[in-house]
Amino acid sequence: MTKYLLLIALGLCAWWIWRKLRQADHTTPPRRGREAERMVQCARCGVNQPISESILANGRYYCSTAHLRESCPDDV
Repeated sequence: MTKYLLLIALGLCAWWIWRKLRQADHTTPPRRGREAERMVQCARCGVNQPISESILANGRYYCSTAHLRESCPDDV
C-alpha cells in the first residue's frame, strides 16, 4: 500500500513540475495599452475624470458645460 501512495505522490509532483514549466514557456510580457491619463476633479461637483474629457476654464476643470455655466455664468 505504501508503494502505491509513494507512486501517486511522485506522479503528482511530476505533474505539478510539468505544469509550472509549461506556464513559464507561455508567459508573455504584459501588453501595453493606453498610457494612464491624468485625472482631474470638477470644481463644481468634485467628480474625478480624465483630463481629456474635462473642460478647463480660468485654471479650473469642470465635468460638463452645465457645471461650467453654474460656476462661472459670465465666462460662457
